[in-house]
Amino acid sequence: MELREQMALIDRFICQANALYGEWAKRQGLTYNTLMVLCSLDQPDPRTQKQIAEERMLPKQTVNSIVKELERKGWIQYLDGLERRERPLSLTEAGRAQLHPLLERMYQMEDRVMDRMGPDLCQSLLEGQGAFAQALAEEVRNGGD
Repeated sequence: MELREQMALIDRFICQANALYGEWAKRQGLTYNTLMVLCSLDQPDPRTQKQIAEERMLPKQTVNSIVKELERKGWIQYLDGLERRERPLSLTEAGRAQLHPLLERMYQMEDRVMDRMGPDLCQSLLEGQGAFAQALAEEVRNGGD
């Protein structure tokens, strides 16, 4: 298989995985972007809107809109900090109660997928995706020409 064909397949598989997460999110009453924000907020360390946007490769305005909606629902809160966009966010107790069961179902689904793949293929995927992302970042940052 030629490199161009391989790249087309990689692109297709990445898009397919994202679309499947979007489909799963929709069945939970969420958008893909909201799910991605919630996954960032479900980490041990609080995140700022800027960190979430960078982590999940989402536009800052998209993150801001999602944060406003989650705050209206009482699911997240700002922690002490500087300006609003630079203040860390965390889930409230109500947010945890509402979202942890949902995220746990997603994590269990991912665990089943990883079990089906087996440890060797999971490790290869991790190494391959990491190497691809790093090489692509270097190319893009060097002008990509």
